[in-house]
Amino acid sequence: MLQQFLKTILKPLFRVLFTVEYHGLQHIPESGAVILAGNHPSYLDPVLVMLPVKRQIRFMAWDALFKVPLLGQIIRAAGAFPVDIRKGKGEAAFREALRVLNSGDALGIFPEGQRSEQAAMGELRTGVARLAVDTGAPIVPITIGGATRAWPKWKLLPRSAKIIVRYHPPIRLDENERLARRADKEYHQEVMQLVAQRINRSLTPAIRGGQGYEKWYRRPPSHIRSYEWSPLLASLITTLVAHRRGTLAQTWLGIVLPVALYYLYLAADLALIPPSRLAKWIRNSMPIWLILAWHYPLTSALAVPAGARNLWLAGAALAAFFPFFYEDYFSLQKFVRGVVVSYYVSLWLQLGWPHELGTLVAVLLFITLFVFWDHVIYRGLIAVVMCAVTFGSLWFSSEPKLPLLAYAVLALAANFYLQAFSSIAYDIRRAGDVSLPTAADT
Repeated sequence: MLQQFLKTILKPLFRVLFTVEYHGLQHIPESGAVILAGNHPSYLDPVLVMLPVKRQIRFMAWDALFKVPLLGQIIRAAGAFPVDIRKGKGEAAFREALRVLNSGDALGIFPEGQRSEQAAMGELRTGVARLAVDTGAPIVPITIGGATRAWPKWKLLPRSAKIIVRYHPPIRLDENERLARRADKEYHQEVMQLVAQRINRSLTPAIRGGQGYEKWYRRPPSHIRSYEWSPLLASLITTLVAHRRGTLAQTWLGIVLPVALYYLYLAADLALIPPSRLAKWIRNSMPIWLILAWHYPLTSALAVPAGARNLWLAGAALAAFFPFFYEDYFSLQKFVRGVVVSYYVSLWLQLGWPHELGTLVAVLLFITLFVFWDHVIYRGLIAVVMCAVTFGSLWFSSEPKLPLLAYAVLALAANFYLQAFSSIAYDIRRAGDVSLPTAADT
């Protein structure tokens, strides 16, 4: 079956491109006629609706798509059938939809008739109500939130975003009322209003949250945050230690130059770089790139072990960083803050308890704890990678393992710091600057 084959291919692809959450799958009947009716914010919607559903879904699709070479053949083979969206021209598609439901199959339909702008659903076409009245099939309203950010209406290609698909409890029409009011257009409108209400209950806060995030990305850049002063403090401490250890003359340029370039960048971000989504993501990730560029000059100046598995450490840290492109802006800030704290404090520990794997254990254990504490996407996979790199490094190391307990305690302390103190500040900022859906909204 082609639709099942497409699901097998598209599931891993969508996991890479987007963060997709599904809720309420239990509301879809395992057998029998059912109408799956959702809002239609993007081209992704039919795929988003069908991916987690075990049943075959027959979708009504815009007839123009069937005229596109190859695409038309694929969607037809996948079970879609064309509908002429012009007013009064959809009767052939309506008869095919009746046939699908009378055969006991699942029908997918978007009652807005075309892709919508980013807004709550208003007046809908009554085809869904007519089908439910004529066949007695239950209607499962579906809210698709975040797809507009993933693939805006006038953009050629999609972009990474978090998408939430919610299947609501089915609407079952009273048997006597649907038979008595079969031809009543007001009854059809009432049914569609109920469908819209179910969808909008989750859609409206999702839209509000998306608009809030886009507004946030356009805001002027933040002042220099407390953890962004860590490199300056580290350079001052390193200078003093290098002077005492006699390494300053050979290493002063490596101490000063990277941190000077970093603060020049921060000044440019504050004064010259236009606010945008990309600018904010670069700003938030820059402390990580500074660490990667600055590590060897710092450890050389401090005369501490540079590390035995630094390529493993860098690869694992960057792999853990990747999923944050799908998380929200504030989770990324928390993650970077924690990595910065873990890294620079681990260098301080190296002065008293030097160990070739100290920094690796501190950073990777911090990441492992953080992704579970904050429920980061792909946290299971991240934890497997972090543990594999950590235990692999320990296996190949002949140094005593006991000093690494201090670095493990540092990783735990960094997480407690983020959750006990830093999270409060982020939650306040999140609530004040971005409107997010609450449990009551959904």
